Amino acid sequence: MAGLRNVIDQSLDPEKPTYARVVEETSSGALVGGILTLPATWAFTHPMLIGSPNVHIIAGLVARLDSLAVVEQWRGQGVARALVAEAEKAAGSHQAGKLGAAVLYATHEPELTDFYAGLGFTLSPDGIGIPTPAGLIGQSPPEGFRFSVKPLRTGIRMEPMATPYGRHLVVRGVLPVPAR
Repeated sequence: MAGLRNVIDQSLDPEKPTYARVVEETSSGALVGGILTLPATWAFTHPMLIGSPNVHIIAGLVARLDSLAVVEQWRGQGVARALVAEAEKAAGSHQAGKLGAAVLYATHEPELTDFYAGLGFTLSPDGIGIPTPAGLIGQSPPEGFRFSVKPLRTGIRMEPMATPYGRHLVVRGVLPVPAR
């Protein structure tokens, strides 16, 4: 229950921008799971993006799943799958005043790779790269974790690429990049 309480507390934090707060409850109103979908806030501190007009665009077009939690006795009953599906819809929607994310990624433990693969995500163990007019920007998961990535729009292409930081999944089509 502590994980679920954390999701709820984070979703109420006015300093933490969210695309969506999704909770699953029983017919009696008991909470059984929750998830947040957030903009890629790492873009604001990425060295290649500081001062760039693209930083807000990238943060909005790249969404991340955060704090997926399901009450233990409800695990294995499809709650997490339903939460991720709802979070995908919310992140990719084009609501008034929102761009709608082009791509969604999850940071997860290695043992959850098959779970995310079953939902259509592609594993990117060492990180993701996004081509921008300034060059390829990359983000790596914390040590011991993996990224899994899923396009939310047509026209997004994902290609593995060797980088100095390991094998990244380069996500093309998020931003238009002029030919060089």
